[in-house]
Amino acid sequence: MPTEVVAAPPIAERAVGEIRIHESDERLSGLDASSFAFDGRPAGLVLAFVSPHVGFDAVVEKLRRLTGGAPTLAVSTAGELCTGAGGLYRQTGTSWSTVTVQIFPPDLFDAVSIHAVPLHCDDIRAGRPQKSREDRIAAIARSLEGVRPSFRLDARSTFALTFVDGLSASENYLMEAVYRTGRFPCLFIGGSAGGKFDFVDTRIFDGSRTLANHAVVAFVHMAPGRGYGVFKSQNFTATGTSFQVAEADPDRRVVAGVIDPASGDVIPFLEALGRHFRVPARDAAGKLAGKTFGIEIDGELFVRSVSGTDPSQGTVSFFCDVNPGDDLLLLEATDFADQTRRDLDRFLSGKPKPIGALLNDCILRRLNNEHSLGRLDDLWTAPSAGFSTFGELFGINVNETLSAIVFFDVATEELHDPFLEAFPVHYARFQNYFTRCALKRAEMMNGFRSTIIRRLVEQIGFIRRVEEVLSQTTDMSVAMDRIRAAIVGGSGDGQGDAGNADRLSTEFQSLSRSMAGLREILSIIDGITNQTNLLALNATIEAARAGAAGRGFAVVAQEVKKLANDTKSTLSRTQEAIGGMESSLGVLGGIIDATRGRFESEEARYRHTIENVEQMFDHSGVIEKTLAGLADLVASQHAVTQEIDRHIERLKRLG
Repeated sequence: MPTEVVAAPPIAERAVGEIRIHESDERLSGLDASSFAFDGRPAGLVLAFVSPHVGFDAVVEKLRRLTGGAPTLAVSTAGELCTGAGGLYRQTGTSWSTVTVQIFPPDLFDAVSIHAVPLHCDDIRAGRPQKSREDRIAAIARSLEGVRPSFRLDARSTFALTFVDGLSASENYLMEAVYRTGRFPCLFIGGSAGGKFDFVDTRIFDGSRTLANHAVVAFVHMAPGRGYGVFKSQNFTATGTSFQVAEADPDRRVVAGVIDPASGDVIPFLEALGRHFRVPARDAAGKLAGKTFGIEIDGELFVRSVSGTDPSQGTVSFFCDVNPGDDLLLLEATDFADQTRRDLDRFLSGKPKPIGALLNDCILRRLNNEHSLGRLDDLWTAPSAGFSTFGELFGINVNETLSAIVFFDVATEELHDPFLEAFPVHYARFQNYFTRCALKRAEMMNGFRSTIIRRLVEQIGFIRRVEEVLSQTTDMSVAMDRIRAAIVGGSGDGQGDAGNADRLSTEFQSLSRSMAGLREILSIIDGITNQTNLLALNATIEAARAGAAGRGFAVVAQEVKKLANDTKSTLSRTQEAIGGMESSLGVLGGIIDATRGRFESEEARYRHTIENVEQMFDHSGVIEKTLAGLADLVASQHAVTQEIDRHIERLKRLG
């Protein structure tokens, strides 16, 4: 009698194997080959989340020996997450040595295709970015041409689990290159490798080698009867304030300038923040506690977290690239645990019970919400694991976000995931984000070009004004020539009058001496007069007394006689002095008569000279006004030139 053979049920009808999670150490204690086998079959996928404080190469070498050929990926972390005793967010501290291994059963995935993609970021890692944005993206796109998944990509059944070098600063360069190729129509989701906070090293293992300056992409195709959904949560909400980025360095992830909406000028980012918070720019960073920034893509927020500020330069640094043209929204935090629970409840509503999850959680969520982490210990009821990243991928690069891939058994229950069902729309939005950035950069470039053209056109008017001002100086030179001729003409006759001038000087000296004698005589007369008055007073007194006192009149008479003699003598001398004066004046009169004609002829000439001098002084006011006008024009020209230089420099950076 033949043996009856019972066919195995189709995979879609089997209960999915359990996702296994092991928390171990550098030696992978507690793990052996059987840990990675499912009824003699190798695991569908093995993920290892490795502490940066253990030997990464030693861990992946042991994994290679134990996994039995199963597709294996490993990534260094800034902390691990997993369900089980000890809490969802595993303890880290200043140093920890755990390795968390997540092992997926073979009946969960139909196929896994792993590819390493060079990021061409050696110059960024060296701190000396040299490649242009376009050259970098083009180089990554060429590398992607060699990526050939082993199966057809369909976003409803395929996702691209992506781990990126966490120090490459190239996550969005990778994603822009992905969308430019147009060959990968599925969601790229994952995170940037973590590490120590010295930011020196991160590691990724692609199943055969340890890589730096690369991204590792695992295209994962779900098995029949298995499904997945994607979950995203961040605890921030928009405040209504935004800043348009004008000057930014995506390689260094620094924003230098934003557009001032009032003037249209580019101002330092910290200055703009200071104005918003009504504090000096140097104090603006302190106002960002409990806040961060983000961009919006068709109503969906994608967080951009601040890594530091430089008050001396007015710049703000980020953990994610920010591009010229981005509208940075100011966000404020909501309750970390409550928000995450609400988001997960909303995500799971109407879906089958999950069988597990892969978690990519930003390190900033751990650091900024340390006291609330324990409130999420029971968040996931199915086996879940993941790591604290240096940044997440959810179609584009993002910060302070939990992005998760949640798995479901859909053999008997239908799965509806609004995001995946509308994925072509989201794909277009992600792609258009980079296109919009380019368009906004082009708009700003055109705006700067228009400003430069307008300023250059204004320079034509400036040149005309300068010509008008300079034309006003021609009359000044004519006036100066007339003055020069008049002075030269008068200088020859001046020597002929030198003798008369000497004689005039001599006679005036004689007159001065005569006048001095007259003054001396008059002084004596004045003294005599005073004495006479005194004697008259005495005589009056004596007359009043009469009698024997009358003898005093004789004395008075003698004095009066003496005074009379003195007066006569003085008058004689006065006549002599006056005679001398008359003689000198006579001589002087002759000299004056001799020179009168000369003075009259010179008067007209010097009157003309004076008129020219006065005209020169009149023109001096015009000169001052002209020079002041020129100074104002030059200052205006200098300011315009500086503005044009700034716009040209911005055009170079945007280009």
